[in-house]
Formats: sequence, structure tokens, C-alpha cells
Amino acid sequence: MGRNDGFERALHAPAASPARTDLRSPARDLLSAAAVSWAGEAEIVRTYFERHRTVERDLLWLAAQAYKETWDLRTLPDSLREQVWRTGTVAAHPAGPEEGAKLAVEMRHFRLIAALAEELSGRPVRFEHLPQLAEEERLQALRAPHRSGSAFERAVVNFTEGGGGAMYRVLADLEGGDFERRIAVSFREIYADEISHGPAQIHEVSRLAREAADWALAMEIVRKVGRQRLRMRNEMFSFPLGDDRLEEIAVGKIEPWPVSVAL
Repeated sequence: MGRNDGFERALHAPAASPARTDLRSPARDLLSAAAVSWAGEAEIVRTYFERHRTVERDLLWLAAQAYKETWDLRTLPDSLREQVWRTGTVAAHPAGPEEGAKLAVEMRHFRLIAALAEELSGRPVRFEHLPQLAEEERLQALRAPHRSGSAFERAVVNFTEGGGGAMYRVLADLEGGDFERRIAVSFREIYADEISHGPAQIHEVSRLAREAADWALAMEIVRKVGRQRLRMRNEMFSFPLGDDRLEEIAVGKIEPWPVSVAL
């Protein structure tokens, strides 16, 4: 599948000096480690569409992804939650305008995904009926201590969000009938947003890192979150890969996801 299109212009590194593309740099090492699990997420989605897909499973992964898009919404007080659900935006997010803007983007993504689910099922998507799958719950529990930790830890967790955009890219390239084309159109828009939320956060990680111990902690977080993201995606898509293959991916037996970020 072609990945060198307009969606990634903001991330693709221009011709740079050898010092700026040194594969031994801590930031490049962190990107390389993350790219392993990102490629695994892409393999899960491709395998699903190649030989594991049913209508019922489509409804499950759409609902599960819709739940993920409403994760931040669920942390708001009831009054603000109702405002966001009704309008798609929040006038004054408790965590500041940056989080408010992020929430507005997530709500736009939710509505794109919900529209696909509603088309497939013929029923409206209800916020309270969206499922939090078991591996998603474990993923959030794994991230939680770091979200409440230092600014550096939060930056690393933000870097892991979205799985490098791999799932979104695969879905954006989907081919087939009318419904598959609508999936692709929706996820092209989502991909264009998500790619800056995750991989591009390497710049914030680099800015906040002070010593080798910080980079070691970042690598630990990225690897453990990457492993759990594989389990989360595999459950979301009704287990197209077996445990043995997931373990192979986790230890690097896969071609890394080709995301380049200007460092």
C-alpha cells in the first residue's frame, strides 16, 4: 500500500545532515522500538480484512473504536459531558484549551465512526452502550500511573497514542465496495489528525528528557504499552492473530512501520 502521500507530509523528514538522522540517537531508538508494535497493529487489521471479517465483527471493532474516541469525554463532569455530546465542543475544558481542542477532534472522529456503525446496523449508536473491551481496560490501567506522573511520562504516553496511525492508514487505504470506500474516506480524515497526536510527540519527549535514565524509562513505557496495544487491537478485531504471532511481533519479528519524523 502506498504511504507516501499528502497525509504524511508534515512528518516526513526532508534531506537532513547525518547528525540529524543518526539511528543511534535516543529519539530515533525510541521511534524504532515503537515502530515494531505499530507494524503489528497494521498486520492485525490487514489480516482481519483478508480472512477474518464478518458483519458482526465489523460492528464490534467500530463500537470499540468509538468507545476509545470518547475516553476523554468520559472523564468530564456530567454537565460538561452533556454539552460536548450535544455540540461536539466544550467552552472551557478543566485541563485547558489544548485539551478542549483535542476533545473536539476526538468527537469529530467519534461521529465519523458512529455513522459507519449506524449504516451497518440500522440503529443509532448510544454513548452508554459502547463497549470497553477487556484489553482496552488493561491498556488504560497500564497508562494511568504515567498519565498522573511527570510531564515527561505524560509526553511518552502521548507518543504511544494512536499506534503510530498504523490502523488508520490501513483503513484509509481500504478498497472494495461502497461501504469499504466510506470506511476509507472516514479514516483518511481521522489519520490526518491522529498522525500528529502520536509520533510527532517525540519532539516533546526529546525536549523534556534530561538524562539517560529518562530515555531508559521512555523505552520501558513504549515497549510495555506497545505489547498491550497489540493485545487491544487483536481483541478489537476479534483475534485474527494467535498469541504466538503476537509474541513474535513483540520481540521484533516484523518489518517496522515506516513512519519517519523529522528530528
